[in-house]
Amino acid sequence: MPFRRVAEHLRMQNWAALFIDFVIVVVGVYIGLQASDWKQQKLERESDQRALALFVDELDVMMVEASDDLITVTANLEALALGTEIALNCDASMEERRRLAAAIANTLVWRIPDIRPSGLAEIGNSGTLHRLGNPELSRAVGTLNQEIKGMSDSTDLIAPQFDRAWAMLLPYLELSAPIRLERSGRRLARQHPSEYMSLAPHASLCKAQEFLLGLSLLTDYYDSSVYSFDAWLWGLRTAHELAASEMK
Repeated sequence: MPFRRVAEHLRMQNWAALFIDFVIVVVGVYIGLQASDWKQQKLERESDQRALALFVDELDVMMVEASDDLITVTANLEALALGTEIALNCDASMEERRRLAAAIANTLVWRIPDIRPSGLAEIGNSGTLHRLGNPELSRAVGTLNQEIKGMSDSTDLIAPQFDRAWAMLLPYLELSAPIRLERSGRRLARQHPSEYMSLAPHASLCKAQEFLLGLSLLTDYYDSSVYSFDAWLWGLRTAHELAASEMK
């Protein structure tokens, strides 16, 4: 044992041998600490790579979903914007009325960005961001967290506007077909609202101020949705690019 030899050399006053034993002990402790640090760093690197992989995978999914939803809400916004012109036209055709009814019905499918929080939580809570020391990635993750909080806050603000718009529009809407549940594979699904909802006779709807105001409120709602999806998609792409560059 090294320490026993050190004690023997002290009794014998063998200073050269004592110095050599001391060096051996110090080097041994140093190597042991280095090996422990190396093992800890290896475990942290593996943990960081797993956190990055989960984060990037979820960003991939969210980007696809956000891209599809952005296309949908943009199309809905354009259809609603055209709807005001149709509502003001007392000679609107049946096809124009059908398009307006479909645009209004589409707003029943409430759309907010889909959030998959596992990777975002893991990369933040595991210490990965701190160890990577990439300020741009840290800012990108912070931006996503701010967007998520903003979505929650804006939903609380927008929901009353959405309800008010529909309260104004309902007197001018009619159910033109039964609402049905249809089985698709193992799932039950209801047909799209545009398949059973239509506008009231155009004589009562034409230039009706309450209807136009409800339509305007819905248009504002979808305008904010387009902005939300656009900002969300930009944040996802930025974080994805930075996180992917950290993967080895």
